[in-house]
Amino acid sequence: MTTEYPYIVADIGGTNARFGLVSSRSANSNYNIEAQLTFPSGDFQNIDDATFHYMNEISESKLSGACLAIAGPVNGDKIRLTNLDWDFSRSAVEKSLNLNHLKIINDFAAHAFATPFVDKKSLINLNPGVDSENLPLAVLGPGTGFGMAGLIFSQGKWNVLPTEGGHITLASKNPLQSEIVSQLNKEFDHVSVETVFSGPGLANLYRALTAVEDNGMDPLTAPDIVRLALTDSSSASYRTLLLFCNWLGQVTGDLALTLGANGGVYLGGGILMRFSDFLQSSDFMKEFVNKGQLRTILEDIPVNLVTEGNSALLGAAAYFDQQ
Repeated sequence: MTTEYPYIVADIGGTNARFGLVSSRSANSNYNIEAQLTFPSGDFQNIDDATFHYMNEISESKLSGACLAIAGPVNGDKIRLTNLDWDFSRSAVEKSLNLNHLKIINDFAAHAFATPFVDKKSLINLNPGVDSENLPLAVLGPGTGFGMAGLIFSQGKWNVLPTEGGHITLASKNPLQSEIVSQLNKEFDHVSVETVFSGPGLANLYRALTAVEDNGMDPLTAPDIVRLALTDSSSASYRTLLLFCNWLGQVTGDLALTLGANGGVYLGGGILMRFSDFLQSSDFMKEFVNKGQLRTILEDIPVNLVTEGNSALLGAAAYFDQQ
């Protein structure tokens, strides 16, 4: 079946709802995504309201459908966003929006679908590794939460494996990390990867580190932590961001091994781009490969930071087109 244009794509997370209109696909397989608008997710009661608001803004009368990427697990008809108080029925939304075709996918599944279409100019290489075609890929990273998906080549096309890897239990491997986890356990029933490696997680990490150091610092927001870390190397914010980057390397190596992502790891999520130079100068890669007997396996894995801000919209377009 030939895809009909235009159709809506969206990337809806706990903080922002980003929409675009796919008008065509060019000869070189690039998707033309127009009329891109971003709204605070909290301004809307549900996914219907947000989508209707976008439809009213663009005033497009002929829509073939929509593919909405959401920050949460997509299993069956009942769907709930992880970091936003929305829950809905897929079939009810389809009826409400009155579109011919409606697809709803996990947001990091959308990031994964976008990977083959991301321009290499939009990648910052952290580890060259060994260039291998058609081996599994991992797409992951911190945003409002922590997203993770796999990409597997089978039967002539890329297939996405959505996961909720951000909710696995956070592992510690040295005394400081153990103290941090113990401190966070006083606040949270479950200290997951997302508890630390996300926007709110960075603030959690700062609060826990300053408590462990017993220096009586006032809590800070994630943007303030990043700003201070980049301007004052003697600050608790600097130590927090350095710990964040180094520990993230450890976690990313774990997840690469879990997925068997020998074809490459792509980091996204929206936060890391704000301190990409800091990330590159940290021990992220040292911790990524520090896996004992499997060190050489990880050294061969290409690792890239995705700076393309449209990747979830791009992936939603690719998924809709494939379906």
